[in-house]
Amino acid sequence: MRSFGFLSLVPSQPSRRFHTKWAGEYNPENRVRIMECFGGQVEAFSTKGYEKLVDGLSPTEAPAAVFAIGMKKCYDLERKDPTIWWANQTDNPDNARAHRDTTGKEILQQLDNKIDAWVVSMGTGGTMLGVAEALREKIGHVKIVGLEPEDGRVTEWSRSGSMNKYRAAVGLPPAKSLVDVMLERSLPDEILTVKDDEARDTMNRLCREEGLFCGMSSGANVCVALRIAKKLGRSANVVTVLVDRRERYFPEYPREHYVI
Repeated sequence: MRSFGFLSLVPSQPSRRFHTKWAGEYNPENRVRIMECFGGQVEAFSTKGYEKLVDGLSPTEAPAAVFAIGMKKCYDLERKDPTIWWANQTDNPDNARAHRDTTGKEILQQLDNKIDAWVVSMGTGGTMLGVAEALREKIGHVKIVGLEPEDGRVTEWSRSGSMNKYRAAVGLPPAKSLVDVMLERSLPDEILTVKDDEARDTMNRLCREEGLFCGMSSGANVCVALRIAKKLGRSANVVTVLVDRRERYFPEYPREHYVI
């Protein structure tokens, strides 16, 4: 059985840098190459046929519509071909369960249950929710902090109903995302936004000062973890994760863009 998922839209000519009004400059060329090196088959697709849906949308609404279009592509592929399984990272409870049973337990073991704050980007919610569940089971007072890029606030998609609205518009059945589940459980305790420049500066410091060759999402995580650590003081244990590698961003250097 083949698994299938998507990260973002891939242009029909991935070797060219392109610009969108809601995502700044973004070039997936290396993402495509990496997937192909792992044996993945990359199929280009676009928003063609959905112009009426995406044209004129605000910078907050447009990414939700584009995300829904990508999900519809995966949904259709899985329904048409019984050999294809769609991972559906956004809605799949196994995403959070895996982090609860592995990542969360590893963090607790390594720090002997002495953790004051868990800080991580929201993304599709699996890492945030799964680790938060594991930590809260052992440490009721642990602070849970989520972060989002300024131009891709998935919590706003959930709270406003945008995601479900665009899912319905492209013909997807209703579903509850992991972000919906998190918000229903009043998680995280605090949500902070991160600017591209903040994530990029921290990413550069991690490379040059610590020898950690990580990407924009990791830079964002560490940036906010440092903010929280300053508030909580020297005795606090603040945990985050480095979730990506920098080579996927090379075509955008030196102005890499932080995407969900």
